[in-house]
Amino acid sequence: MRSGDTGSAVPVDAADGLTYRYVVARPAVRAAEDPTATALLAAVELADRLGRELPVRVRTGTETLHLPAWPANLHQLPGGPARTAVRSLATAEPLADDDAGPLAVLLDGDPGADLATVPVLLSAGLSADGVTVVVRCAPADPWSVSVPAVAEIFAEVFAALLADPHLPSGRAPAVGPATRALVFGRLAGRPVDDTPFRAIPAMIEERVDRHPDRPAVSFRGRRLSYRQLDELANGFAAALATRGVTRGDVVPVLLADGLELPVAYLALMKLGAAFVPFDPGWPADRLHAALAVVRPRLVVTGPAPARAASGPDAVPGVPVRLHTITPTATRPGVPIGPDDLIYGIFTSGTTGTPRCAMNRHDGLANRFRFMTRWFRATGDEVVLQNSRHTFDSSVWQLFWPLTTGGRVVVPVQGGFLDVEATVRTIADERVTMTDFVPSILGLLVAMVDRDPDARRAGGTLRHLIVGGEEIDPAAVHRLGELVPAIAVTNGYGPTEASIGMIFHLVTPADGDTVPIGRPIDNCYAAVVDTQLRPLPPGAVGEIVIGGVCLGAGYLGAPARTAEVFVPNPLPEIPGHRLYRTGDLGRLDADGRLHFVGRRDFQLKVNGVRIEAGEIETAATRFPGILQAKVVVARDGGTKSLALFVAADREVTEPRLREHLRRLLPRTSVPRHLVVLDTLPLTRNGKVDRRALQGHLDVLFRERATRLAGGTGDGPRPDPVLAVFRAVLGRPDLDADTDFLAAGGDSLQAVAVTTALTGELGVPLGVQDLFDHPTPAKLADLFARRRRVPVEPEAELVARDARPPVDLVVRAADLRREIRSVLVTGATGFVGSRLVHELLTTTDVRVHCLTRAADDAEATARVVRALVDRGLWAPHLAARLAGYAADLSRPAVGLDARTWDHLARDCDLVLHVGALVNFLFDYRAHRLANVHGTAELLRLALQDRPKPLHHVSTLGVLDTEAARHRLPLPETFDPAAAAPPASGYSRSKWVAERHLTAARRRGATVTLLRLGEVMPAADNGTPNRHALTHLLLAACHRLGLRPDAAIRSDWTPVDYAARRIVAAVTDRSTWGRALHVLHPRSVDFTELPAGDGVPRVSCAQFLAALRDAVADGDRDAAALLALFPTRLGADEEQLRAVFGALLTDNPRLFRRDGCDRLERRHGFTDADLAPSVDAYRKWLTGQGRTGGDRTPLPTA
Repeated sequence: MRSGDTGSAVPVDAADGLTYRYVVARPAVRAAEDPTATALLAAVELADRLGRELPVRVRTGTETLHLPAWPANLHQLPGGPARTAVRSLATAEPLADDDAGPLAVLLDGDPGADLATVPVLLSAGLSADGVTVVVRCAPADPWSVSVPAVAEIFAEVFAALLADPHLPSGRAPAVGPATRALVFGRLAGRPVDDTPFRAIPAMIEERVDRHPDRPAVSFRGRRLSYRQLDELANGFAAALATRGVTRGDVVPVLLADGLELPVAYLALMKLGAAFVPFDPGWPADRLHAALAVVRPRLVVTGPAPARAASGPDAVPGVPVRLHTITPTATRPGVPIGPDDLIYGIFTSGTTGTPRCAMNRHDGLANRFRFMTRWFRATGDEVVLQNSRHTFDSSVWQLFWPLTTGGRVVVPVQGGFLDVEATVRTIADERVTMTDFVPSILGLLVAMVDRDPDARRAGGTLRHLIVGGEEIDPAAVHRLGELVPAIAVTNGYGPTEASIGMIFHLVTPADGDTVPIGRPIDNCYAAVVDTQLRPLPPGAVGEIVIGGVCLGAGYLGAPARTAEVFVPNPLPEIPGHRLYRTGDLGRLDADGRLHFVGRRDFQLKVNGVRIEAGEIETAATRFPGILQAKVVVARDGGTKSLALFVAADREVTEPRLREHLRRLLPRTSVPRHLVVLDTLPLTRNGKVDRRALQGHLDVLFRERATRLAGGTGDGPRPDPVLAVFRAVLGRPDLDADTDFLAAGGDSLQAVAVTTALTGELGVPLGVQDLFDHPTPAKLADLFARRRRVPVEPEAELVARDARPPVDLVVRAADLRREIRSVLVTGATGFVGSRLVHELLTTTDVRVHCLTRAADDAEATARVVRALVDRGLWAPHLAARLAGYAADLSRPAVGLDARTWDHLARDCDLVLHVGALVNFLFDYRAHRLANVHGTAELLRLALQDRPKPLHHVSTLGVLDTEAARHRLPLPETFDPAAAAPPASGYSRSKWVAERHLTAARRRGATVTLLRLGEVMPAADNGTPNRHALTHLLLAACHRLGLRPDAAIRSDWTPVDYAARRIVAAVTDRSTWGRALHVLHPRSVDFTELPAGDGVPRVSCAQFLAALRDAVADGDRDAAALLALFPTRLGADEEQLRAVFGALLTDNPRLFRRDGCDRLERRHGFTDADLAPSVDAYRKWLTGQGRTGGDRTPLPTA
């Protein structure tokens, strides 16, 4: 490794990922106390400043501290109390656990250790001279772009806390002196001396004096020379002055296009008044609201006399008619200062009262001077005003060319949205420069790509500015290929800051991530955290801007102005104010800013946070798609994702959906895909989200009509197809559409099978739907079942419970050493914890079966599951191997070679995997849970017999146990038990009967029945599919708990895993059954909800639950589906139904064998408080960053 310079994050050559070293030379760190707790504080500060929600872990030579969450005020505490707080909050673990976690810090560890699959690992070394931090990260990890920032933030904060033991972590600097000098030096912006100040009217007047007869403005074949423009503006200014317009006034201009537009604007500028563009096409309510904001003495209107508003508050209108203006060479001569207002723009896309952002003369003059240098203006520029006049880009398009001696082309109102008309105008007027929003640019590129004539028509273009939305890299690079002579500048800047103040010249080297660039002259930008503290390159934070570009704020709205125009805490940036853009960005290694997204534009559907940009980017990678926009679709009370794309005619919805399914997580694949020729645009040329929502509303109404049978015309659809269409909300669905491909989920699967069974009178299960996933195939199944009835479940169960008579059964050799264990379900909640326990407390090799495309992906899935739960350390990789498998297939999906290898190599089978869905029946669970278990028994008996440990559930016996006066012993024969009620428990009951029958014939089979498995104390993360979590999470989200006792055991997953692994290694338990549950009975409405959540009647709770389902809460829907559909209002009956949701296992079951196991192994982990507290913190989000913090309920 190469050592970096002090105070800089330097890349280090590494074959296994991204590695950076950062050194802080600070000898005073020797005086520090408790470096372990200090490192934990620094790691917390790192997570907070990067806005990440994650647990942190610090490992030293003697201990491991794990902190899954922390209080919001931790960073405010002085050093001593803060270290005490993290010590008390953190879980201390022995070094043997060796868990790296999602973010781990090795204090004085070996930075060269094998860290292959750890997402982010910091190795911090202390010496008498300071701190050295090495950060390593997998290249594809989401953290990868921030690795240099991670190194610097941690090192600087850690060193500062070590040097000053009393310093609150929130006051520690996150950037070193070298970085601060860089990011607030040339990267933040540069000063350019443009004194003395010259206002834009004076710049234009200078051009008038130089070449008075040169054409200045053209519109529909009419032109004004510089002299004519100047004299008309002088004349109109004189007329306005007689009406009382004076310096400092704010005057609406109710015009849309024409030569009158620049004349009116220039006249007002000459008077020192600010113009505010109004649109004659605005609705009356919008017009009245805007006038109420400006409160003007008059309004400049079009050539026809008019009043700007009717009624008692009507504002007088002054028409601008070129033929009635008395031109004059006498200029108003009003002195204009740099702080005077020049124009205001009403921000678009808002609801309620519109806001008018006011800008100053010095900001716009600075922008124009920079553009003259940036584009090397010669005076030959012909600029097309390609933005609507109410959009701030129109201001530079109208007036910057007039400061260089160029010409402005004013389009007909709305013409800039017509790409063909725009291209014709470019050709006719020989336009050399214009501005496009990305949405319009995409249409232009598509047109130029397919039409050589259009390509030639745009041949005069030399410069394009793209702004207003995030740039489309594919479109802009394609334009460069088609028309290489065009230079494209990516422009960024809010309306509140003189149009735009960050520029970047796009090049092919930018690839798929085009920067927005660097600030223009005399303007400044920085990336900061939520507390306005600077962040180093690589870190994502809010973009704040400062300098001469800043406007005056919002007209008549001081409170809103104060929210975003804030005091400047950064001394390196000139000026006393900064503007908070609300945009997220980062600096790259070259010091260029990148736009990441909007702070306030995150979609959340069914409780899942969705990044719209990820979906849109994935969509545009599909050939033929020009644009993509994601919106939230609301159909009644249900929320889902809708993707609109503008695409070629060859693009079809099924092909696009398949493309998205390959690239995106299932929760991110939109339910609704709408393919259009073009996307609707606002008057400013941006994608019109309201129009998209309106399009969806029309689609939903049409769909509802079609689903209801419409007018009755045409044949009614097949009943199977009709149910598919109704449940999936797809009236266009045909008989060959696959249920899962159409977006169906488990809740909808239950809805389909229940509806069809009731309507057709033929039994149908979810597994039948999965086996016959199209309406056509399912209709064929119904036809067959009418001829040949389905085998009754009782007969199916009896057959499944018997091992084959030809199965060769032999006992395992109990003396054989256990060197390798085969584990199924290794990515699950219990399975991953068992893999971790085996790897960290024994020296066995662990072979894992999991669903995957191949063995490499299987291994990666297991590792990722461990990483996600904070259970992974890289040195464990040497004893872990994954194999692609499927419990529902013959030979559990293994090929013959792998099957034989595992049969020879493994010494014990630990069968944990299962399908668990409390809504599904026995047949849906049968293949995975019964046939899969039978296949694993066959593998255990092949070659040399091996012990099989089967992880089951107390649910196999709960129906039987309820019949007994005394708790049921572990020795009770499942074959003698009454069948369980749920499909999942019944499948596990049949599997146990199958295994028990094999054990009677000599097989070494151990049954491990679990109770309610709950979160571990070290991370509090629940099994999100468990009924217990659905119930507790519903109580938390609703802020209510039902007035009913819902009792069962609370068995932490680490508690269960220790006992299961002990049963694997303790041969005295082999061949027996153990009830693995915590012996204490817990009321789940008391713990962890506590007294902080009010009790309500069961009827009220159900009503609130139904409301949540109506609002699109899928977890609430899953919980509600467990209740009978026809529940009366009797509270006692409802209380009994709630009480039956869980089984009070400690009251129903003995655990003698488990007690003996605990005594033999000295287990002393009976205290439930750490697990309950950890889950409470997870559930409430206490101490997490980036989200609302709910007050902690009491236990």
